[in-house]
Amino acid sequence: MPYCAGKNKGLTTLDTVITLCLIGILIGVVIPRYQRLAREAQETALKAELVNIRTSIELFRLLNGRNPRSLRELIEKNVMLPARIGPDAYTGSFFKQKYLMPHAIDEERNVLDAFGNRFEYEPYKGEVRTTTKGFEKW
Repeated sequence: MPYCAGKNKGLTTLDTVITLCLIGILIGVVIPRYQRLAREAQETALKAELVNIRTSIELFRLLNGRNPRSLRELIEKNVMLPARIGPDAYTGSFFKQKYLMPHAIDEERNVLDAFGNRFEYEPYKGEVRTTTKGFEKW
């Protein structure tokens, strides 16, 4: 087809506006969904972290006869437990690891939750809770 000097082969302003509107609509749908899914993932991680910390406190109490003085003690002290190969059979060996291996800690070695906030711990009661607003009762 021969070149016609009078015909415009590029995008028109209308084409550009329509394309930008479609991109805007897609962004308007995708971003809120992503934010909602990210929040749900943080909530699930927070629940799991609370279960892990509470289980670690319970294990510490059973093995030491007292509650840990702080959550920092859980991430610094090791526990040695026998390794098992079945319900009644021991391997004769032990494994050694920390009572708690947190996902995140701050520069002062405080355990952080999935939202980046510190956990509060009451050593006399052995209770832990998050300081993230809206989740303090968990």
